[in-house]
Amino acid sequence: MRGVLLAGCVLLGAGCHSSAPPGPVRPTSLVGQTLPLLSSPALRLTVAGRLDGRAVPVVLDVARPLSLVTTGCFGDTPPAPAGTARVPEPSGGHRSWPEVPAPALTVGPVAPPLRTVLLSGEKGCSVTLGQDVLAPYALTVEPLRREVTFTATRPREAYDAELRASDAVRESHVVELSRDPVGDWALLAVQVTQGTASVTGPFVLGTREPFSRLAVDPALAQGLQPLETAAGLPPRTFAVDAVEVADGLGVRPLVMEAAGRWPSQSSLGRLGPDVWGHFTATVDAQGGALVLRRPRVRTPEDGGRQQCAGEGGAFSEEACYGVFVHPEPDGAVALSGAVYRDVPEGVRLYVEPRGADGQRLETGCQVGLSFPTTLRGANTQHRLPWASLAQSLPACHAALQAARSYAVSLVEEGRQPECPTTCAFVTETASRRTVCECQPTPLGEGVAVPTKGSGPQPPPVEERELEPEDPK
Repeated sequence: MRGVLLAGCVLLGAGCHSSAPPGPVRPTSLVGQTLPLLSSPALRLTVAGRLDGRAVPVVLDVARPLSLVTTGCFGDTPPAPAGTARVPEPSGGHRSWPEVPAPALTVGPVAPPLRTVLLSGEKGCSVTLGQDVLAPYALTVEPLRREVTFTATRPREAYDAELRASDAVRESHVVELSRDPVGDWALLAVQVTQGTASVTGPFVLGTREPFSRLAVDPALAQGLQPLETAAGLPPRTFAVDAVEVADGLGVRPLVMEAAGRWPSQSSLGRLGPDVWGHFTATVDAQGGALVLRRPRVRTPEDGGRQQCAGEGGAFSEEACYGVFVHPEPDGAVALSGAVYRDVPEGVRLYVEPRGADGQRLETGCQVGLSFPTTLRGANTQHRLPWASLAQSLPACHAALQAARSYAVSLVEEGRQPECPTTCAFVTETASRRTVCECQPTPLGEGVAVPTKGSGPQPPPVEERELEPEDPK
């Protein structure tokens, strides 16, 4: 009888054992979510997620029509493709991708509705969310806090009305976005200037790669020259005087990637976070708007340094500098900083480390952020202490592990001599030795200009960007 009863339990599947409690029902909409970006010196729209319970970086790419997952997420046994998808590429043409059933993915508390994803051949594990997931949202990126907030998409007219009612603290600009006729990604008008030469036309609005990219052939046709021309090397970069989306609205100077492979008939390149990331930016591809906000500035009558509007609207130089500390899961802190005034000669922000009690720490080390010549809005983020500091300045690395916050203590004109680009630096007081961790550029980490001895290198390809590291 007992055997019959057990068999009945198996067949009927009910009533014999209490079933496991159902898991929590996760929301499927990202509206209202504010998520921290994974820490990185360069601004990248990458957040933490979980794929089948594993921590993974999730890239937000408004220029990719369909979401994808890398083969590195599946070990040695990637899933069998359910089919093949032929997808248009922002650089031009189409590419065929294997299509597989979507693994269980969560981004923060949200489980995005995904049925299938494209399968990329990258070895590292990461997920890229494309417009099949991101289309209903506007993404607001706060570069100092390194956060992204999701809201529902709105028509451009709604942002125009909001701009007219904006306060006196920030200036705001609404840049019109059009749509590519084939791939449906967002396009905007951009002017790139180099000396007396310039090229103007539509660029793809990019959120995946940190750098802007300029197609070689149209640039050469208008008289722009790659940096490598004098050395007889293949084009890799353009050092340009300005990249602007409207008169006075952009970045100068800038090193752009040279795209030798950009056969697109509808765009001249890609505009990346190295330009729009100088602002608090709202990217609403579906609504056709890129909203750029930054603190208002004024120049004193005596011609001194620019002053910035603070939270209450009062102008001061102190309001032109900001730092923000984000605690990391492993106990370190990520320090981000921004400069909201023009820095024609560069600037150094010295910061003092503070302990858990908020009191200043005596570390025997100077810590700061160094910015080269640039327009207002430059920003960066660094883990303090960063890992390699343990080998170069071990005493400072050990002392800074106790820091839980930082505050600006001194501002000096001019960049740190040892730091060629936008960098964090630590100086050991006893030895006066300075070590930098710098933002990457299209030429490499912390490289401001190319060197003749670097040797010929092929122009970068659209998929050459390394996947971000797994979140800790």
